[in-house]
Amino acid sequence: MKTASIAHRVVDFLRRWPPFQYFDDDELFALVGAGRVVFHERDEVVFMQGGRLKPYVYVIQQGAVRLSEQSEDGTEQLRDVRGEGDLLGTGRYLGIGEHIYTAHAESDVILYALPADAFWETVKRYPRASRFLATYFSIAILPSALELREERSDELRIGRRPVDWMSRPVDQPARPVTCVPGTAAREVARLLAERECEAAVVLDEQGAPLGVITPRLLSDRVASGRLPPDTPARELMRRVYAVAAPGLEAGDYLSQMLIRQTDHLVLTANGRLDGPFAGVLTRRDLTRVEGAAPLAIIEDMARAPRISELAALRAQAERVLAAGLTGPAATRWLAPMAGAFNAAVLRRAVGLVEGALAEQGLESPNLDHCWVFFGAAARNELFTRHDLDHGLIYDDPDPDHARSARAYFLELGRRVSAALAACGFVTSAKAISAGHPSACRSVREWERAFGNWIAEPIESCVYRATSMFDMRPVHGDCRLVDRLEQHIHGEEARHPRFVPLLLHDSMANLPPLTFFRGLVVDDEGDYTEVLDLQRATLQPVVDIARALALDCGQQLPTTLDRLQVLSPEDDEAALLIRETAAAFRTALYHRARTGYTTGTDGSRVDPAKLTRLEQNLLKSGFRTVLRLMEYTGRRYGLTPRR
Repeated sequence: MKTASIAHRVVDFLRRWPPFQYFDDDELFALVGAGRVVFHERDEVVFMQGGRLKPYVYVIQQGAVRLSEQSEDGTEQLRDVRGEGDLLGTGRYLGIGEHIYTAHAESDVILYALPADAFWETVKRYPRASRFLATYFSIAILPSALELREERSDELRIGRRPVDWMSRPVDQPARPVTCVPGTAAREVARLLAERECEAAVVLDEQGAPLGVITPRLLSDRVASGRLPPDTPARELMRRVYAVAAPGLEAGDYLSQMLIRQTDHLVLTANGRLDGPFAGVLTRRDLTRVEGAAPLAIIEDMARAPRISELAALRAQAERVLAAGLTGPAATRWLAPMAGAFNAAVLRRAVGLVEGALAEQGLESPNLDHCWVFFGAAARNELFTRHDLDHGLIYDDPDPDHARSARAYFLELGRRVSAALAACGFVTSAKAISAGHPSACRSVREWERAFGNWIAEPIESCVYRATSMFDMRPVHGDCRLVDRLEQHIHGEEARHPRFVPLLLHDSMANLPPLTFFRGLVVDDEGDYTEVLDLQRATLQPVVDIARALALDCGQQLPTTLDRLQVLSPEDDEAALLIRETAAAFRTALYHRARTGYTTGTDGSRVDPAKLTRLEQNLLKSGFRTVLRLMEYTGRRYGLTPRR
């Protein structure tokens, strides 16, 4: 790099790639002026594992470099393939003085060697450059001096409306009207009118909330004449079954409102039902933070008079989700929001179909029943309208009426599935649908099915039914689901080999290795044109987390909740779980983004359409999934298949 013309050519090349595209020209020319050009022929060793680092960071200008790790027994395993614009020698920023891999030139290679110290100081001055360099490491071993600010890069911002407001803490709401169980309805109405409050809370003698009375409840039950004005509050109130703690973020409250189908939340000081009453958070309080449009959509869904209107509302809900999809972090709020939208659609579809069946004279068997979600929908990880896995559990009928009950619920299931299809939900051959006999059974039949899967997992082909172990009640009598889940955990305890088998199957396929020139490279060095996000990142984490939840006997709804049951024994393991959560959210984000832009389920992504930053983030996730497999394998005495 002795002449100005060479320096300009090098700078022009570097400007095409992050992190150099974020530097100003003077700094870039200074780096280039202090560097050098290095050439390696095909098959030549660029550096050896264990060799001392030179004072340079290398940028590949031409060719490809294969990074391999040599084990103690002398075998080599491919770890990465890097091409034009990729960096080499960044391990020094972790305090590592030796190369951890051996690098071979896969073809003739030209490297730009830049002074490592000057490069490091320049990177730290630019947040976007720091963010990009961080993708070469992992959360567990990120250089301490690399300060990452909470900024979303332009490469990742696709949503039109940020959801940053969801991470803002909500101020303590004003205390509403409170009363005792014996307070007359007319007195409650007077207090609500005087103070212009949206709710009155009935408290017990210890000051814990018992129930809530809203103006709408007074209108429906007292003003309508159904109850007299002197009705005591205990007979009028809507009982409180769940509470929240004060001081949470807006997204936490919004998610709970959506899931519970309410426009207010009762708060207690400790977040428990028996805790001291602390206030009521309403939709208006959230509106003060930022609009609460999802709540209005849920409310409109519950009143939709026809399937066509319900379909339009689901399309509107999808636009809200897409608008908020600004990056992986947004999935924390948007995933439960999508789950609430899906549940609202199913509930209303069931109501409309049941009404139509009644008008046609098809008599209901009058059995308790519950609609459930399975798989990604149950875990609140389904953004697109593809494969909304759902089923139906009904109470055990009398033997004489078993056939007629089954006929009714199957017909109900078929029509509800058809209604969901009319709302835009797409069903693949692998989907679970209440219109199929395998997903529409009495509770005793479900118990037999799960018992068979657990006792004879190989013979019963349990791998086809694993998503049914993710089950969430959506509409109806939840006690049926409680009974079934107790049966599942009882069977799992009686067959201790079941969980290790699930974990063993979850490690059947290793994630890809890397990206190279817009292609996906697997651990054998083979190339494919499409990245399957489901197979590469999402499914392995889902399967491992499901097995862990079954093993501990806990009913945890989401994959990331389930990972916490690992109870890591040291800081490194705890950071691995955090890193897995980040990798999972990144993959979930890309699947949702791809699904919304292509009209598919989003699992198949074209790497050539990803930015280098996005590729590095996903590639870091591949490494994380492999480490999670290895960590879980050590705990259970299993080995990931290679």
